[in-house]
Amino acid sequence: MSIVTLPFFIFAAVACGEYWLCPRRGRWAVLLVAGGIFLAVNTGGNLAVSAVFVGEVLLTWLAALAVRRLPGERLRTAVTAGTVLLLGAALILYKDLLFFVGNINLIGSLLGRDPGLTVPGWPAPFGVSYYTLILIAYLLDVRWGTVEEPERNPLKLLLFAGYFPQMTSGPITRYTDMAPALFGGAVWSGKQFCFGCERFLWGLFKKLVVADRMAVAVGTLYDGTAYTGWWVPVAAVAYIGQLYADFGGCMDIVIGVSEMFGVPLAENFRRPFAATNLSELWRRWHITLGAWVRDYVLYPVLKSRWMGGLRRFCKKRFGKKAAREIPTYLGMFITWFCVGFWHGGSWKYIFGSGLFFFAMIAGGMLLEPVFKKLIALLRINTEAWSWKFFRQVRSFALFTAAVSFDRRSSFGAGLAAWKTVLTEWNPGALRHGAILQLGLSGVDLAICAAGFLVILAVSMLQEHRGSVRELLLEQNRAFRWLVYLALLGAVLALGCYGPEWGEAEFIYANF
Repeated sequence: MSIVTLPFFIFAAVACGEYWLCPRRGRWAVLLVAGGIFLAVNTGGNLAVSAVFVGEVLLTWLAALAVRRLPGERLRTAVTAGTVLLLGAALILYKDLLFFVGNINLIGSLLGRDPGLTVPGWPAPFGVSYYTLILIAYLLDVRWGTVEEPERNPLKLLLFAGYFPQMTSGPITRYTDMAPALFGGAVWSGKQFCFGCERFLWGLFKKLVVADRMAVAVGTLYDGTAYTGWWVPVAAVAYIGQLYADFGGCMDIVIGVSEMFGVPLAENFRRPFAATNLSELWRRWHITLGAWVRDYVLYPVLKSRWMGGLRRFCKKRFGKKAAREIPTYLGMFITWFCVGFWHGGSWKYIFGSGLFFFAMIAGGMLLEPVFKKLIALLRINTEAWSWKFFRQVRSFALFTAAVSFDRRSSFGAGLAAWKTVLTEWNPGALRHGAILQLGLSGVDLAICAAGFLVILAVSMLQEHRGSVRELLLEQNRAFRWLVYLALLGAVLALGCYGPEWGEAEFIYANF
């Protein structure tokens, strides 16, 4: 059940009505039942797949209770580590096993002994990429004392991990942030409910009017080998435009739906292309994923015993500076590898969404003294808006080129495509109405362009003035309703519906 279909709208409306009619103390049960229905529908009624999710939640629940009750630090650490490894292994087993099987077969072939391993055809549990990280974070927070008391009711932990708005594409939430609103019962707020409806509608505009329309052109540009040379950067920009509207729209929809229930979800996408460097861009792009790998991968790695040993070794052999930098860069490498691997068990994701950014960020840190001298030599005014704009364009270009690998069939196909930019001189391919041969009419292209301009205008307003919903609330009622009706009319009249478009799944639902 896609969250941009009529069945979901009806489902969410019925659940919301029952939620607010139910006594406050029992509202969490309404959300639990709604989550169960949503999970059952999205797994096609496959009880085995649903049982995997329930089993992982119960395992985490028992482990968290054991961590607080068992005597001895070693035993608690062993239970925590064992459970985290089991949860991670389940994620790899269902989502990324092909990566290991493929590489083992490749190595075997190079050595002249192809193992011929195959991947089982079992389906991945719905939302496994997200609820796995949520459960790992919860257990580690219990172990570290961030969560003072582990949840004693397994059904409530089941609700926390399977809260239906976040099951599609996140955000990756924390127990301490979600528990009060989920389990305590939200207090009705007409303002918050209306804000949720507004954000939900805004997300539909991004997804149905812009992203799904762009999906047609992106599919044409990437499916095949006809579009090479100058078409490659065009395809990359088209894909990042689709991804921007798709992921941003998805977050607006799920956060808006959750606001209707009075449950705030963490922001997960905040105007990333306003960033002036790749580190800031990633912090704005997938906010909760970035925070998760920082808190549960980078910091634990840097504080680990073996990393301390590496520091002492580097200090003894290479000096204090190396003792600071080498462990830091190694921790960054591991973190970015995990980010890329989470997006998909393939080298195209590990590079395009991971190691490329490690190389750029680490390289920038290493070359910072050189850049400072160059800026001073060229007398660049770093306070000028033109310098900031240059840095934004540079960050956008690097990000776009890297993420374009995610859309290619493989890492090698991505390299081959970008190679043609240097080997083929075909600017004429973009002329004579070639852009109209991508599956979209001139009207569709105009709608995409106008839609992006609207999204850009709202983003700039948010960046400089704060919440647009608050700004709208300050306006006269007639003006507000004019904006609401215009947005609703655009979604109804210009949205991509029907068999000629098909149902475009959210891109991040595949990660």
